Amino acid sequence: LKDGFSQYYLEPSFMKLLNSITVESIKWNYSAQELNNNIIPRIKESIILKVKNVKKVGAVIGTLILILLIVFGITFLLEKPDVNITGTQMNVEVKQANSLKEPKTVYHFKDISNEVEIEGQVDTNTPGEYEITYILKRKKQIKRLKRKIKVIDDIAPSIDLKGQEEVTIYENDKYKEEGATSLDNYDKDLSDKIEIQNNVNTKKPGTYEIIYKVKDSSGNEYTKKRIVVVRPTTTKKVPTTKKPSSLSDAPAGKGQGLPILMYHYFYDAEKGEEGKNANYMEIHSFEAQLKYLKDNNYYFPTWDEVADFVDGKITLPQKSVVITIDDGQTSFFKLAIPVINKMEVPVTSFIITSKAGGTKFKNYQSKYITYQSHTDSMHKGGCSGGHGGLFRCISYEKGLADLNKSISILGTSDALAYPYGDVTDRTLEITKASSFKVAVTTKYGKAKKGMDKLRLPRVRMSKGVTIKDFASSL
Repeated sequence: LKDGFSQYYLEPSFMKLLNSITVESIKWNYSAQELNNNIIPRIKESIILKVKNVKKVGAVIGTLILILLIVFGITFLLEKPDVNITGTQMNVEVKQANSLKEPKTVYHFKDISNEVEIEGQVDTNTPGEYEITYILKRKKQIKRLKRKIKVIDDIAPSIDLKGQEEVTIYENDKYKEEGATSLDNYDKDLSDKIEIQNNVNTKKPGTYEIIYKVKDSSGNEYTKKRIVVVRPTTTKKVPTTKKPSSLSDAPAGKGQGLPILMYHYFYDAEKGEEGKNANYMEIHSFEAQLKYLKDNNYYFPTWDEVADFVDGKITLPQKSVVITIDDGQTSFFKLAIPVINKMEVPVTSFIITSKAGGTKFKNYQSKYITYQSHTDSMHKGGCSGGHGGLFRCISYEKGLADLNKSISILGTSDALAYPYGDVTDRTLEITKASSFKVAVTTKYGKAKKGMDKLRLPRVRMSKGVTIKDFASSL
C-alpha cells in the first residue's frame, strides 16, 4: 500500500482472499506501536473491500453450473441398466429343493425386474451345475449378466434292514445274512450299492456288529448296524420241567407250536367306522394285541428261522409268534402301519403286486415291516374246487411267471401266502420252482417241527376278539 511501511501483519486467510479477487481500495483503521525500531500496523476495526466485475463472476459461476447439468444429463441418458443379485452371490450353491432367489433389477432407483428376460433353467431337485443369463433391454441399451449355480444334494440315503436289527444264533450254527434296502432322495434305489462288513464268528460265542454302509452320487454316506449274538451251545439244552421251555420240545397235539397270526383289514370304531365282516380288525384292538405281545416278551422269528425251526435245525423260545397281514389294502397302510411303527413289532405284509399295494408299499418302508408275495395277479377266482382260486388250475408256465413277477417287484422270495389258501400238487410244484422258503395257507393251526414248509397253517384273527381270546390263541 502507499504508506511505505516495511512490514504488514495480516492473517493468512485474509491474504488468500486478497490474492483471489481484484481489490480497488481498502480503508484501514489501525493502531501502531514501536517494536525494535519498526512500526507494525495491526488491524483494529474493519477493512472495506471493493471488488471489480461482480457481474462477470456471476456469469462464470452460472456457466459452470450449466455445464455440470449438461454432463449429468448425458450420463443419465447413456447409462446402461444395472442388474443386482439380491441375497446371494453370482456363483452360488443351492441345496436340493431349496428356492433360488431371482435377481432384482434397478434402473435409476426404480425396480424394473419384470422387464428382465432369463435364458436357461435350474432344476433344484437335480444336483449339477447350471448357467443362466439375465438380459435387460432398455432405451436401446442391453445388459447381460451370467450366473453360475451349483445344485448340491446334502441329504444322506436311508438303510432299512431286512429281518431284525438284533439276531440271536447258537455256536456253530450258520448265520444267514438277510440283507438290507436303501433309498435316496435323488438316486432312488441304492440297495445294490450297500457295502456290508460282516465279522460274525459263529464258532466263538459273543456279540458282533454287522456294518451296512451306502453312499449316494453326491458323496452323502449313511451307516447302520445289526447286532448278532452268538450263544454257547449249552444254552440250547432244555431243562426238564413240566412246561417245555422251547417250542420244539413240546409234544405234538398238546397245543404247542409256532402261531402264525393272520390279519386282513382294519377299521377305526372311534371314527364311526364299522368292520364289514369277520376279516376286519378294530385298529385299537390290534394295538392292544401288539402291546400284549411286547409286554409279555414275545419273540418274533424271521422266515429263515421259521424254516429252520420246522426243519428241526433250531429251537425257538416258547413265547414266539409271527404276525402276517394279507392283501395290502388301504386300511393296512392307513391304519395298521402307524400302529406297527409305534409298537415296534415286526410284521409281514403279503402284497398282491398287480393291485394298488404293489406300488404303494414302496412309499411305506419300515424296519418293522417285511413285504412278501401274495402272487401278482392270481388272487381271484377262476377254478373249481377248494375256494375256487385261479392258482389251482393255472398253467405251470403262467403260474411260475406270475410268482416270479411278484418276486421281482418285492425283491424277496422268503414267504408266499396262497390266494384263498388253496394248495394243490400243481401250486406246490410252481411254488417250489419259484424258490420260496416258506408258504402259508389259511388252514387253522400252528407250525410244528416236521411239517411241510410250503403248507404251514395259520391262526385267523377275527373281528371282536378279546385280549383273553387273543392270549389263548397263542
